[in-house]
Amino acid sequence: MDIKHMELPLVFFTVMSQWGIGAVLALTIYQMKACQGSLLSGSVLRRAVLLIWLIEVIGSSMSMGHLGVPLEAYRSVLGQSHSWLSREAVAFVLLNGVITLWALSCWLQPTVNTRNTILGWISGIGGLAAILVTAQVYYQMVAHPLWHTPATQIAFIGSAIVLGFSLVALFVIGQGKLLPSTIKVGVLIGVALVLIAQIIRLQLPASQGGSYLLWWQVVMSMILPCIMAVKVYKERPSAVLLVLIMLAMFSGELAGRALFYGAVMIQAPWF
Repeated sequence: MDIKHMELPLVFFTVMSQWGIGAVLALTIYQMKACQGSLLSGSVLRRAVLLIWLIEVIGSSMSMGHLGVPLEAYRSVLGQSHSWLSREAVAFVLLNGVITLWALSCWLQPTVNTRNTILGWISGIGGLAAILVTAQVYYQMVAHPLWHTPATQIAFIGSAIVLGFSLVALFVIGQGKLLPSTIKVGVLIGVALVLIAQIIRLQLPASQGGSYLLWWQVVMSMILPCIMAVKVYKERPSAVLLVLIMLAMFSGELAGRALFYGAVMIQAPWF
């Protein structure tokens, strides 16, 4: 499979925006479930929120790279009545606004409070809805069985959960704090969703099941997150190691998404 078939701007857009959404949801849940001594606050919470916000905003902006004329991106919102692409554009504009409000709220008052929690839940749930809108852009294409399958929705939500919860887990581990079981379970749920999506896709013709991209995803964003979630940490790992682990997981989902696009695009022309 040639790299030109992988639609890299869309790969980074979908994976990074989903990662950011999952991380907002995971951090909100962590702050609700963690014991008092393990809560993130002050400069630590600010760093976590800033990182998540950057992932989401940079990821969303990557969609511009797929446009033939980026300066005419405003036209993407003109087809609300009939186009899932237009609905996706509006959904992410609104979502980025809400996530920015959440980030500002946490930055100005970096503690656990009702405002931060409510904005976190709105961002997380609204983000999951936006992910489903993105998935519908591909699911609606009946001519492409590899996209017109429930595996599309499952894979997109799975990416958000496994990457988002893994990011928060690694951030908490890096602070030497106790990791609640809810975050560990979240990581495992994300892995399960990603696995289920790939199993469904592998039953379809031309799924490229022997591709190195699939096996890279299996190792980096299925096996590695499981090891990270169940491991007992007697000492605080180095920041460099934690960053490398997160980047490895991220690369696994990038590989899986590149396969998602490439397995269809390599079949062109379709008509």
